[in-house]
Amino acid sequence: MIGAGSVVFGENILTDILTHPALREDSIICLEDIDRNRLDLMYRMMLKYKELNPEKLEGVSFEKTTDLKKSITDAKYVISSIHVGGLDAFKYDIEIPYKYGVTQCVGDTLGPGGVFRFLRQSTALKKIIEFIEEVGYLPEKDTSKPVFLNYANPMAMNTWYCNSLSPDSTIGLCHGVQATAALLRNWIGVKPRDYSFLCAGINHMAWFLQLWYKERDDLNKVWKNAYPLLFEKLKENPEIMGPEKLRWDMMEATGYFMTESSGHLSEYLPYYRKRAELLDKFKGSDTFHNSLLHGEVLRFDTLEAERVEKRLHRILNRNKLKLKSEASDEYSSHIINAIETNNPFRFNGNIVNKQSAFITNLPENCCVEVPIFVDHHGIHPQGGIELPTICQALCMSNIMVQKAAVEGVLELNREKVYHAVLLDPNTASICSPREVRDMVDDLFEAEKEWLPKF
Repeated sequence: MIGAGSVVFGENILTDILTHPALREDSIICLEDIDRNRLDLMYRMMLKYKELNPEKLEGVSFEKTTDLKKSITDAKYVISSIHVGGLDAFKYDIEIPYKYGVTQCVGDTLGPGGVFRFLRQSTALKKIIEFIEEVGYLPEKDTSKPVFLNYANPMAMNTWYCNSLSPDSTIGLCHGVQATAALLRNWIGVKPRDYSFLCAGINHMAWFLQLWYKERDDLNKVWKNAYPLLFEKLKENPEIMGPEKLRWDMMEATGYFMTESSGHLSEYLPYYRKRAELLDKFKGSDTFHNSLLHGEVLRFDTLEAERVEKRLHRILNRNKLKLKSEASDEYSSHIINAIETNNPFRFNGNIVNKQSAFITNLPENCCVEVPIFVDHHGIHPQGGIELPTICQALCMSNIMVQKAAVEGVLELNREKVYHAVLLDPNTASICSPREVRDMVDDLFEAEKEWLPKF
Protein backbone atom coordinates (compact mmCIF):
# COMPACT_ATOMS: atom_id res chain seq x y z
CA MET A 1 0.00 0.00 0.00
CA ILE A 2 1.56 3.23 -1.26
CA GLY A 3 0.68 6.19 0.96
CA ALA A 4 -0.27 3.85 3.81
CA GLY A 5 -0.53 6.78 6.21
CA SER A 6 -3.44 8.29 4.24
CA VAL A 7 -5.94 10.19 6.39
CA VAL A 8 -8.94 8.85 4.44
CA PHE A 9 -7.95 5.40 3.21
CA GLY A 10 -4.96 3.87 5.01
CA GLU A 11 -6.43 2.42 8.19
CA ASN A 12 -9.78 1.50 6.62
CA ILE A 13 -8.41 -0.39 3.62
CA LEU A 14 -5.75 -2.26 5.59
CA THR A 15 -8.28 -3.50 8.15
CA ASP A 16 -10.71 -4.36 5.30
CA ILE A 17 -8.14 -6.75 3.84
CA LEU A 18 -7.91 -8.61 7.16
CA THR A 19 -11.63 -9.45 7.13
CA HIS A 20 -11.28 -11.87 4.18
CA PRO A 21 -10.12 -15.38 5.21
CA ALA A 22 -8.53 -16.00 1.80
CA LEU A 23 -6.38 -12.88 2.19
CA ARG A 24 -5.07 -14.05 5.57
CA GLU A 25 -3.32 -17.11 4.15
CA ASP A 26 0.40 -16.71 3.57
CA SER A 27 0.10 -12.98 2.82
CA ILE A 28 2.64 -10.19 3.16
CA ILE A 29 1.25 -6.67 3.45
CA CYS A 30 3.86 -3.99 2.81
CA LEU A 31 3.20 -0.44 3.99
CA GLU A 32 4.98 2.39 2.17
CA ASP A 33 4.95 6.12 2.90
CA ILE A 34 7.44 8.98 2.77
CA ASP A 35 6.10 10.26 6.12
CA ARG A 36 8.17 8.13 8.51
CA ASN A 37 6.16 9.05 11.59
CA ARG A 38 2.77 8.21 10.08
CA LEU A 39 4.22 5.06 8.47
CA ASP A 40 5.59 3.86 11.80
CA LEU A 41 2.29 4.49 13.57
CA MET A 42 0.31 2.57 10.93
CA TYR A 43 2.83 -0.28 10.96
CA ARG A 44 2.72 -0.55 14.74
CA MET A 45 -1.07 -0.56 14.60
CA MET A 46 -1.07 -3.50 12.18
CA LEU A 47 1.40 -5.39 14.37
CA LYS A 48 -0.94 -4.70 17.29
CA TYR A 49 -3.81 -6.30 15.36
CA LYS A 50 -1.65 -9.36 14.75
CA GLU A 51 -0.52 -9.53 18.39
CA LEU A 52 -4.09 -9.39 19.72
CA ASN A 53 -5.58 -11.70 17.04
CA PRO A 54 -2.81 -14.33 16.71
CA GLU A 55 -4.94 -17.22 15.44
CA LYS A 56 -6.74 -15.34 12.69
CA LEU A 57 -3.64 -13.45 11.54
CA GLU A 58 -1.12 -16.24 11.85
CA GLY A 59 -0.66 -16.31 8.06
CA VAL A 60 -0.25 -12.54 7.68
CA SER A 61 3.00 -10.64 8.04
CA PHE A 62 3.63 -6.92 7.78
CA GLU A 63 6.51 -4.90 6.40
CA LYS A 64 7.19 -1.18 6.25
CA THR A 65 9.47 0.85 3.99
CA THR A 66 10.05 4.31 2.60
CA ASP A 67 11.59 2.74 -0.51
CA LEU A 68 8.95 2.75 -3.26
CA LYS A 69 10.73 0.23 -5.47
CA LYS A 70 11.22 -2.18 -2.59
CA SER A 71 7.53 -2.01 -1.67
CA ILE A 72 6.43 -2.89 -5.22
CA THR A 73 8.98 -5.68 -5.75
CA ASP A 74 7.10 -9.00 -6.10
CA ALA A 75 3.79 -7.33 -5.16
CA LYS A 76 0.72 -8.93 -6.73
CA TYR A 77 -1.53 -6.00 -5.77
CA VAL A 78 -0.55 -2.35 -5.44
CA ILE A 79 -2.92 0.15 -3.80
CA SER A 80 -2.19 3.90 -3.93
CA SER A 81 -3.64 6.72 -1.85
CA ILE A 82 -0.84 9.25 -2.28
CA HIS A 83 -1.06 13.03 -1.90
CA VAL A 84 2.13 14.63 -3.18
CA GLY A 85 2.85 17.92 -1.42
CA GLY A 86 0.35 17.21 1.33
CA LEU A 87 -1.39 20.04 3.11
CA ASP A 88 1.32 22.58 2.22
CA ALA A 89 0.64 22.23 -1.50
CA PHE A 90 -3.11 21.86 -0.95
CA LYS A 91 -3.09 25.29 0.66
CA TYR A 92 -1.69 26.85 -2.53
CA ASP A 93 -4.32 25.02 -4.63
CA ILE A 94 -7.04 26.70 -2.60
CA GLU A 95 -5.64 30.13 -1.73
CA ILE A 96 -4.11 31.24 -5.05
CA PRO A 97 -7.25 30.73 -7.19
CA TYR A 98 -9.25 32.52 -4.49
CA LYS A 99 -7.22 35.68 -5.19
CA TYR A 100 -8.75 35.57 -8.66
CA GLY A 101 -12.27 35.01 -7.35
CA VAL A 102 -12.34 31.21 -7.90
CA THR A 103 -13.77 29.43 -4.87
CA GLN A 104 -13.31 25.70 -4.25
CA CYS A 105 -14.92 23.70 -1.48
CA VAL A 106 -12.76 20.60 -2.06
CA GLY A 107 -10.34 21.42 -4.86
CA ASP A 108 -8.97 17.93 -5.58
CA THR A 109 -10.69 16.78 -8.77
CA LEU A 110 -11.08 19.45 -11.46
CA GLY A 111 -10.32 23.14 -11.82
CA PRO A 112 -7.06 24.73 -10.67
CA GLY A 113 -6.86 22.61 -7.52
CA GLY A 114 -7.47 19.34 -9.31
CA VAL A 115 -5.15 20.12 -12.22
CA PHE A 116 -2.21 21.08 -10.00
CA ARG A 117 -2.76 18.16 -7.65
CA PHE A 118 -2.52 15.96 -10.74
CA LEU A 119 0.69 17.67 -11.88
CA ARG A 120 2.24 16.96 -8.48
CA GLN A 121 1.05 13.34 -8.45
CA SER A 122 2.31 12.61 -11.95
CA THR A 123 5.99 12.21 -11.05
CA ALA A 124 5.19 9.70 -8.31
CA LEU A 125 2.64 7.88 -10.47
CA LYS A 126 5.18 7.52 -13.27
CA LYS A 127 7.65 5.94 -10.82
CA ILE A 128 4.98 3.55 -9.55
CA ILE A 129 4.14 2.45 -13.10
CA GLU A 130 7.81 2.04 -14.00
CA PHE A 131 8.47 -0.10 -10.91
CA ILE A 132 5.33 -2.17 -11.57
CA GLU A 133 6.66 -2.87 -15.08
CA GLU A 134 10.17 -3.62 -13.79
CA VAL A 135 9.79 -5.56 -10.53
CA GLY A 136 6.09 -6.10 -9.77
CA TYR A 137 4.75 -9.67 -9.36
CA LEU A 138 6.62 -11.63 -12.11
CA PRO A 139 6.40 -15.12 -10.52
CA GLU A 140 9.22 -17.09 -12.12
CA LYS A 141 9.70 -14.13 -14.46
CA ASP A 142 6.54 -14.71 -16.48
CA THR A 143 4.53 -11.80 -17.87
CA SER A 144 2.16 -11.37 -14.92
CA LYS A 145 1.86 -7.80 -13.66
CA PRO A 146 0.32 -6.47 -10.44
CA VAL A 147 -3.18 -5.10 -10.32
CA PHE A 148 -2.78 -1.37 -9.61
CA LEU A 149 -5.73 0.06 -7.66
CA ASN A 150 -5.60 3.86 -7.50
CA TYR A 151 -7.56 5.75 -4.85
CA ALA A 152 -5.73 9.07 -5.22
CA ASN A 153 -7.51 12.12 -6.61
CA PRO A 154 -7.87 13.57 -9.15
CA MET A 155 -9.13 10.09 -9.98
CA ALA A 156 -9.88 10.49 -13.69
CA MET A 157 -6.64 12.32 -14.55
CA ASN A 158 -4.47 9.96 -12.50
CA THR A 159 -6.06 6.82 -13.96
CA TRP A 160 -6.03 8.20 -17.52
CA TYR A 161 -2.34 9.13 -17.17
CA CYS A 162 -1.25 5.78 -15.70
CA ASN A 163 -3.01 3.84 -18.45
CA SER A 164 -1.40 6.12 -21.05
CA LEU A 165 2.01 5.10 -19.67
CA SER A 166 1.10 1.41 -19.36
CA PRO A 167 -2.15 0.24 -21.02
CA ASP A 168 -4.54 -1.77 -18.84
CA SER A 169 -2.35 -1.24 -15.78
CA THR A 170 -4.64 0.78 -13.54
CA ILE A 171 -8.17 0.75 -12.13
CA GLY A 172 -9.40 3.85 -10.34
CA LEU A 173 -11.53 3.34 -7.22
CA CYS A 174 -13.82 5.81 -5.47
CA HIS A 175 -16.62 5.51 -2.91
CA GLY A 176 -18.97 7.99 -4.58
CA VAL A 177 -21.21 5.45 -6.34
CA GLN A 178 -21.84 3.14 -3.40
CA ALA A 179 -22.33 6.06 -1.00
CA THR A 180 -24.83 7.76 -3.31
CA ALA A 181 -26.60 4.47 -4.02
CA ALA A 182 -27.13 3.95 -0.30
CA LEU A 183 -28.38 7.53 0.08
CA LEU A 184 -30.98 7.04 -2.67
CA ARG A 185 -32.09 3.69 -1.28
CA ASN A 186 -32.68 5.22 2.14
CA TRP A 187 -34.71 8.04 0.62
CA ILE A 188 -36.84 5.56 -1.31
CA GLY A 189 -37.22 3.42 1.81
CA VAL A 190 -36.51 -0.10 0.55
CA LYS A 191 -34.24 -2.92 1.70
CA PRO A 192 -31.02 -3.71 -0.18
CA ARG A 193 -32.47 -6.92 -1.66
CA ASP A 194 -35.34 -4.91 -3.21
CA TYR A 195 -33.11 -2.27 -4.79
CA SER A 196 -30.83 -2.08 -7.83
CA PHE A 197 -29.30 0.53 -10.12
CA LEU A 198 -27.21 1.26 -13.21
CA CYS A 199 -24.68 4.05 -12.72
CA ALA A 200 -22.18 5.27 -15.32
CA GLY A 201 -20.34 8.40 -16.43
CA ILE A 202 -17.02 9.76 -15.19
CA ASN A 203 -15.57 9.89 -11.71
CA HIS A 204 -17.47 12.31 -9.45
CA MET A 205 -19.98 12.82 -12.29
CA ALA A 206 -21.51 9.39 -12.69
CA TRP A 207 -25.24 9.23 -13.36
CA PHE A 208 -27.85 6.89 -11.91
CA LEU A 209 -29.30 6.11 -15.31
CA GLN A 210 -31.65 3.48 -13.88
CA LEU A 211 -33.06 3.08 -10.39
CA TRP A 212 -35.13 -0.04 -9.68
CA TYR A 213 -37.06 -1.30 -6.69
CA LYS A 214 -39.47 -4.12 -5.83
CA GLU A 215 -42.49 -3.66 -3.59
CA ARG A 216 -42.45 -5.91 -0.54
CA ASP A 217 -46.01 -7.21 -0.98
CA ASP A 218 -45.72 -7.78 -4.76
CA LEU A 219 -45.87 -11.56 -5.17
CA ASN A 220 -44.49 -11.29 -8.71
CA LYS A 221 -41.53 -9.20 -7.51
CA VAL A 222 -41.60 -6.96 -10.59
CA TRP A 223 -38.78 -4.43 -10.84
CA LYS A 224 -40.14 -0.89 -11.10
CA ASN A 225 -38.62 2.48 -11.98
CA ALA A 226 -37.76 4.13 -8.66
CA TYR A 227 -37.42 7.70 -9.95
CA PRO A 228 -41.18 8.47 -9.78
CA LEU A 229 -41.17 7.14 -6.21
CA LEU A 230 -38.18 9.34 -5.38
CA PHE A 231 -39.96 12.47 -6.62
CA GLU A 232 -43.11 11.39 -4.78
CA LYS A 233 -41.13 11.08 -1.54
CA LEU A 234 -39.75 14.59 -2.06
CA LYS A 235 -43.24 15.99 -2.67
CA GLU A 236 -44.51 14.34 0.52
CA ASN A 237 -41.56 15.55 2.57
CA PRO A 238 -39.36 18.32 1.07
CA GLU A 239 -36.99 17.91 4.02
CA ILE A 240 -35.95 14.52 2.68
CA MET A 241 -33.19 16.11 0.60
CA GLY A 242 -31.39 17.10 3.80
CA PRO A 243 -27.96 18.52 3.00
CA GLU A 244 -28.14 17.64 -0.71
CA LYS A 245 -30.01 20.70 -2.02
CA LEU A 246 -27.57 21.21 -4.88
CA ARG A 247 -27.69 17.62 -6.10
CA TRP A 248 -31.49 17.64 -5.96
CA ASP A 249 -31.45 20.85 -8.01
CA MET A 250 -29.27 19.14 -10.63
CA MET A 251 -31.54 16.08 -10.67
CA GLU A 252 -34.56 18.29 -11.34
CA ALA A 253 -32.58 20.01 -14.11
CA THR A 254 -31.29 16.84 -15.81
CA GLY A 255 -33.69 14.08 -14.73
CA TYR A 256 -30.91 11.97 -13.18
CA PHE A 257 -29.22 11.86 -9.78
CA MET A 258 -25.44 11.94 -9.80
CA THR A 259 -22.31 11.52 -7.75
CA GLU A 260 -20.46 13.26 -5.93
CA SER A 261 -21.40 15.31 -2.80
CA SER A 262 -22.89 18.75 -3.37
CA GLY A 263 -19.65 20.39 -2.28
CA HIS A 264 -17.67 18.45 -4.86
CA LEU A 265 -20.29 18.82 -7.56
CA SER A 266 -20.52 22.59 -7.19
CA GLU A 267 -16.94 22.79 -8.51
CA TYR A 268 -17.53 20.81 -11.71
CA LEU A 269 -20.32 23.05 -13.00
CA PRO A 270 -20.62 26.73 -14.00
CA TYR A 271 -23.91 27.30 -12.18
CA TYR A 272 -23.32 27.73 -8.45
CA ARG A 273 -19.99 29.07 -7.22
CA LYS A 274 -20.05 32.38 -9.11
CA ARG A 275 -22.30 34.24 -6.64
CA ALA A 276 -22.41 34.25 -2.86
CA GLU A 277 -26.21 34.19 -2.77
CA LEU A 278 -26.28 30.98 -4.82
CA LEU A 279 -23.85 29.28 -2.46
CA ASP A 280 -25.98 30.38 0.46
CA LYS A 281 -29.20 29.22 -1.21
CA PHE A 282 -27.91 25.72 -1.99
CA LYS A 283 -25.75 25.03 1.04
CA GLY A 284 -26.96 21.97 2.91
CA SER A 285 -24.92 22.18 6.10
CA ASP A 286 -22.72 24.53 8.08
CA THR A 287 -19.55 22.46 7.80
CA PHE A 288 -17.74 20.00 5.49
CA HIS A 289 -18.64 19.13 1.87
CA ASN A 290 -22.25 20.22 1.77
CA SER A 291 -21.56 23.58 3.37
CA LEU A 292 -20.17 24.63 -0.05
CA LEU A 293 -17.73 26.83 1.90
CA HIS A 294 -14.49 27.83 0.24
CA GLY A 295 -11.52 25.80 1.49
CA GLU A 296 -13.69 23.70 3.80
CA VAL A 297 -12.01 20.37 3.04
CA LEU A 298 -8.54 21.87 3.50
CA ARG A 299 -9.67 23.03 6.94
CA PHE A 300 -11.15 19.61 7.72
CA ASP A 301 -8.10 17.67 6.48
CA THR A 302 -5.81 19.83 8.58
CA LEU A 303 -7.81 19.01 11.71
CA GLU A 304 -8.21 15.35 10.74
CA ALA A 305 -4.46 14.85 10.28
CA GLU A 306 -4.02 15.63 13.97
CA ARG A 307 -6.98 13.44 14.96
CA VAL A 308 -5.67 10.44 13.01
CA GLU A 309 -2.38 10.42 14.88
CA LYS A 310 -4.15 10.74 18.23
CA ARG A 311 -6.49 7.86 17.30
CA LEU A 312 -3.56 5.66 16.27
CA HIS A 313 -1.84 6.35 19.58
CA ARG A 314 -5.03 5.38 21.44
CA ILE A 315 -5.26 2.13 19.47
CA LEU A 316 -1.67 1.28 20.31
CA ASN A 317 -2.48 1.55 24.02
CA ARG A 318 -5.42 -0.87 23.89
CA ASN A 319 -5.35 -4.34 25.41
CA LYS A 320 -8.07 -5.59 23.05
CA LEU A 321 -8.37 -4.91 19.34
CA LYS A 322 -11.00 -6.86 17.43
CA LEU A 323 -10.94 -7.37 13.70
CA LYS A 324 -13.90 -6.05 11.72
CA SER A 325 -16.64 -8.62 11.21
CA GLU A 326 -16.89 -7.57 7.56
CA ALA A 327 -15.14 -5.22 5.17
CA SER A 328 -16.39 -1.71 4.51
CA ASP A 329 -17.88 -0.80 1.15
CA GLU A 330 -14.49 0.38 -0.16
CA TYR A 331 -13.91 -1.80 -3.20
CA SER A 332 -10.23 -2.80 -3.06
CA SER A 333 -10.34 -5.71 -0.60
CA HIS A 334 -13.41 -7.16 -2.34
CA ILE A 335 -11.66 -6.97 -5.73
CA ILE A 336 -8.56 -8.75 -4.43
CA ASN A 337 -10.72 -11.36 -2.73
CA ALA A 338 -12.68 -11.97 -5.96
CA ILE A 339 -9.49 -12.56 -7.93
CA GLU A 340 -8.06 -14.88 -5.28
CA THR A 341 -11.23 -16.90 -4.63
CA ASN A 342 -13.02 -16.66 -8.00
CA ASN A 343 -16.15 -15.42 -6.22
CA PRO A 344 -17.34 -12.66 -8.59
CA PHE A 345 -17.74 -9.12 -7.30
CA ARG A 346 -19.52 -6.20 -8.98
CA PHE A 347 -18.32 -2.64 -8.53
CA ASN A 348 -18.08 0.69 -10.35
CA GLY A 349 -14.52 1.41 -11.46
CA ASN A 350 -12.57 3.90 -13.52
CA ILE A 351 -10.97 2.57 -16.71
CA VAL A 352 -10.02 3.71 -20.20
CA ASN A 353 -12.92 3.97 -22.64
CA LYS A 354 -11.35 1.71 -25.28
CA GLN A 355 -12.75 2.42 -28.75
CA SER A 356 -15.61 4.19 -26.92
CA ALA A 357 -16.89 0.68 -26.20
CA PHE A 358 -17.90 1.18 -22.58
CA ILE A 359 -19.70 4.54 -22.88
CA THR A 360 -20.41 4.86 -26.57
CA ASN A 361 -20.98 8.63 -26.71
CA LEU A 362 -17.93 9.68 -24.69
CA PRO A 363 -14.50 10.05 -26.34
CA GLU A 364 -12.27 7.11 -27.11
CA ASN A 365 -9.59 6.52 -24.46
CA CYS A 366 -10.91 9.02 -21.94
CA CYS A 367 -11.39 7.76 -18.36
CA VAL A 368 -14.91 6.54 -17.62
CA GLU A 369 -16.60 5.07 -14.54
CA VAL A 370 -18.71 2.00 -15.35
CA PRO A 371 -20.01 -1.21 -13.75
CA ILE A 372 -17.35 -3.94 -13.69
CA PHE A 373 -17.38 -7.58 -12.68
CA VAL A 374 -14.16 -9.12 -11.37
CA ASP A 375 -13.20 -12.77 -10.87
CA HIS A 376 -10.17 -15.04 -11.13
CA HIS A 377 -9.68 -14.01 -14.76
CA GLY A 378 -9.54 -10.29 -14.05
CA ILE A 379 -11.92 -7.41 -14.71
CA HIS A 380 -14.90 -7.50 -17.07
CA PRO A 381 -16.36 -4.00 -17.67
CA GLN A 382 -19.91 -3.49 -18.86
CA GLY A 383 -20.03 -1.88 -22.28
CA GLY A 384 -22.50 -0.43 -24.72
CA ILE A 385 -23.77 2.28 -22.36
CA GLU A 386 -25.10 5.48 -23.94
CA LEU A 387 -25.59 8.57 -21.78
CA PRO A 388 -28.54 10.92 -22.26
CA THR A 389 -27.44 14.06 -24.11
CA ILE A 390 -27.50 16.31 -21.03
CA CYS A 391 -25.36 13.84 -19.08
CA GLN A 392 -23.00 13.41 -22.01
CA ALA A 393 -22.56 17.18 -22.38
CA LEU A 394 -21.82 17.82 -18.71
CA CYS A 395 -19.34 14.93 -18.64
CA MET A 396 -17.67 16.30 -21.78
CA SER A 397 -17.14 19.68 -20.09
CA ASN A 398 -15.04 17.87 -17.46
CA ILE A 399 -13.37 15.39 -19.81
CA MET A 400 -11.82 18.15 -21.91
CA VAL A 401 -10.19 19.62 -18.79
CA GLN A 402 -8.82 16.17 -17.96
CA LYS A 403 -7.63 15.58 -21.53
CA ALA A 404 -5.72 18.87 -21.70
CA ALA A 405 -4.12 18.24 -18.29
CA VAL A 406 -3.03 14.68 -19.15
CA GLU A 407 -1.60 15.84 -22.49
CA GLY A 408 0.14 18.69 -20.66
CA VAL A 409 1.93 16.24 -18.39
CA LEU A 410 2.73 13.68 -21.09
CA GLU A 411 4.19 16.43 -23.29
CA LEU A 412 5.54 18.62 -20.42
CA ASN A 413 3.57 21.42 -22.05
CA ARG A 414 2.69 24.33 -19.74
CA GLU A 415 0.40 25.83 -22.36
CA LYS A 416 -1.85 22.77 -22.27
CA VAL A 417 -1.92 22.98 -18.46
CA TYR A 418 -3.13 26.56 -18.86
CA HIS A 419 -5.74 25.36 -21.36
CA ALA A 420 -6.95 22.74 -18.85
CA VAL A 421 -7.69 25.42 -16.24
CA LEU A 422 -9.10 27.73 -18.93
CA LEU A 423 -11.63 25.04 -19.86
CA ASP A 424 -12.75 24.41 -16.27
CA PRO A 425 -16.47 25.33 -16.06
CA ASN A 426 -16.25 26.86 -12.58
CA THR A 427 -13.16 28.95 -13.38
CA ALA A 428 -14.63 30.04 -16.72
CA SER A 429 -17.72 31.38 -14.96
CA ILE A 430 -15.48 33.80 -13.00
CA CYS A 431 -12.23 34.62 -14.83
CA SER A 432 -11.08 36.09 -18.13
CA PRO A 433 -8.45 34.16 -20.12
CA ARG A 434 -5.73 36.61 -19.02
CA GLU A 435 -6.68 36.14 -15.38
CA VAL A 436 -6.56 32.37 -15.79
CA ARG A 437 -3.06 32.61 -17.28
CA ASP A 438 -1.85 34.77 -14.39
CA MET A 439 -3.38 32.33 -11.89
CA VAL A 440 -1.69 29.35 -13.55
CA ASP A 441 1.67 31.17 -13.55
CA ASP A 442 1.24 31.94 -9.85
CA LEU A 443 0.47 28.28 -9.10
CA PHE A 444 3.50 27.08 -11.06
CA GLU A 445 5.72 29.48 -9.13
CA ALA A 446 4.29 28.60 -5.71
CA GLU A 447 4.43 24.84 -6.31
CA LYS A 448 7.71 24.60 -8.25
CA GLU A 449 9.39 22.40 -5.62
CA TRP A 450 6.86 19.64 -6.44
CA LEU A 451 6.95 20.25 -10.20
CA PRO A 452 10.59 19.74 -11.23
CA LYS A 453 9.61 18.45 -14.68
CA PHE A 454 8.15 21.85 -15.54
